[in-house]
Amino acid sequence: MESDRALAQVGGSSASPAVGETVGGRFQVLRAVHEDAIGSLLEARDVKSGNRVALRIVSPALVARDGGAALRAECRLAARLEHPAIAVTYGVGALGSGAMYVAAEWIDGVTLSSVVARRRGGAEPRTPISLRGACDVLGHVCHALQAAHATTCHGALRTSTVWLTRSGRVKVSDWGVARAVVRTAGPAGFGSTEQAALAPEVKAGGEPTPASDVFGLGAVLYELLTLRSPAEGFVPPSQVHPEASADLDAVLLRALSADPARRFGSAEELHAALVSLAAHAPPRSPSDDFGIAVEPQDASRPAATPPKPPPTRARIAPVGPAAAHAVPVAAVAGRQPADASLGEQLRASLVAPEPGAADARASSVDLGALLERFTANDAPRWMVVKDNLDHGPFSGRELIELIARSEVLGEHGLLNMDTGERRKVRDHPDLVEFLEQARLKREREQQARRLAESVKVEKASNVAKIVIAVSVLAVLGVAAGVFVYSRRQAQDERVADAELADLYERGEIELTGTAGILPDPPRRRGGGASGVRRPSSAGGLSYEEAMMQGVDIGDVTRGGGERRLTPADVAGVMNRHINSFFGCVGQEIRRGGRLGQVTIDLAILGEGTVQGVSVRPGSEAFQSCVAAKVRTIRFPRFEAPRMGARFSFVVD
Repeated sequence: MESDRALAQVGGSSASPAVGETVGGRFQVLRAVHEDAIGSLLEARDVKSGNRVALRIVSPALVARDGGAALRAECRLAARLEHPAIAVTYGVGALGSGAMYVAAEWIDGVTLSSVVARRRGGAEPRTPISLRGACDVLGHVCHALQAAHATTCHGALRTSTVWLTRSGRVKVSDWGVARAVVRTAGPAGFGSTEQAALAPEVKAGGEPTPASDVFGLGAVLYELLTLRSPAEGFVPPSQVHPEASADLDAVLLRALSADPARRFGSAEELHAALVSLAAHAPPRSPSDDFGIAVEPQDASRPAATPPKPPPTRARIAPVGPAAAHAVPVAAVAGRQPADASLGEQLRASLVAPEPGAADARASSVDLGALLERFTANDAPRWMVVKDNLDHGPFSGRELIELIARSEVLGEHGLLNMDTGERRKVRDHPDLVEFLEQARLKREREQQARRLAESVKVEKASNVAKIVIAVSVLAVLGVAAGVFVYSRRQAQDERVADAELADLYERGEIELTGTAGILPDPPRRRGGGASGVRRPSSAGGLSYEEAMMQGVDIGDVTRGGGERRLTPADVAGVMNRHINSFFGCVGQEIRRGGRLGQVTIDLAILGEGTVQGVSVRPGSEAFQSCVAAKVRTIRFPRFEAPRMGARFSFVVD
């Protein structure tokens, strides 16, 4: 974060910790960033992780009214928000001076308020932000607000809370803090200039709402286009901005309406109106606007993108039975020579020709070229939506690996987190061929399974004939023989069960499962649970009970990023311990239970321990057995306070 005003002592106030001081036994203050009416913003280092965090020091006067209860409650809501454009809130703590601090994600960048100030105070004539540039930034902010409005609102959106990072991302800060200050101090908790960005109903003492955030969006847009504060009085942008029109004036007047009911119905509705206007604006230079290229949003780029060049044409052999258990792309890449192309690595994992088989389907697409294009500038940006759960984020290579294993199918949803674009996997042109190759592989596997089933049926038929013959002999009068046979058969079954259980326990037979990431469950007002309690807490907390527990700063292990465990992380840990569940499975089967798909919901703390478990289906004894074993499992540490995950495996 930028140094808006360097201070010899952080915050310039006795309420603020000094440089070098450790806050909350964990955050060492490195330097001051800026000071405003709320308090100070500090750069600190998390001594547990070594990562940087932002400490927002809230003045004692703003928390004295309720002892910080509002700040804690609002930051608890803010900590649950997840969006690329939302600065993460980690937790809240108190200082001996009576002030409080909020630990949040560190943002390496500058605020829009400082961008506007530099343009306003320069020796050159004022040059406002271009219409397209403003639309690009507002697109990220609108998407962040739309995601947050399902549970809360910002409450005091202004140019000092919107950041541009060095890498071109847009981040909105002060989540929880802004809304708490509005609740405890009203508009007096903000500087005189910043009060102009507050909605009229908020300045009148009302509760902030999503409609209040729409007003804040209008104030931010007005300041970008005119380089004027809303406190200076409204000047139509069409009079001071070369790209503005009367239509843009009308959009701003609607967003800044004193009546909340007359504003845009949502942040996305306002953004859609801006996109239609920016579509006709001249191209912009990112360096002229912000000095960096802001990451685009799909809806923020009205101009059509040029078509992608067609890939090199080549023939690819069909998938054969040998590819039924194809090695993941990443694993194959690790064994390839240093000069092996991406296409060769992909063919090794996905395409395994059957010796002597005819080329039933000769693809005319070079998978290697597709892979190289799809994984260019690869980063974890892809979210997959299946079974109403979000999985990811995945890199392009990981996504294609999941397609190759048929864990991601064409009908699943796909979200590009960088652009906000949503579509079905099958609708992405670069993934069509990978889906087709995976389909061919599944067909080969099905053929192999059908062949195995036919052999199994034939063997079962022979066994049935033997059983009938034995039964006929028994009916003929060999009662004693039948008794001995029955006793021996029961003993054999018990021995077989014991041997099978031993194989599972020793890991010679393996179950495998899949995992996904669960959203936080809904909370009642007042902090109570929703009333739905899943079974199998097994003497400890269930998943639902655990996720209802408040987030305490002492449990936070995040140090300045947004990372949680991925579905692959959860599946890897659980699959390493899954054989320990067979004792529970064997007992349930012997009791006559039929399980099918077993689902385990886990609440995992950032330190890697399991806080709560819910298991279904099965008897109470089975659920308790599995839950007890899951609670002994330890996951890798991650940076969020807590997360929910779901793991499933099938018992035939």
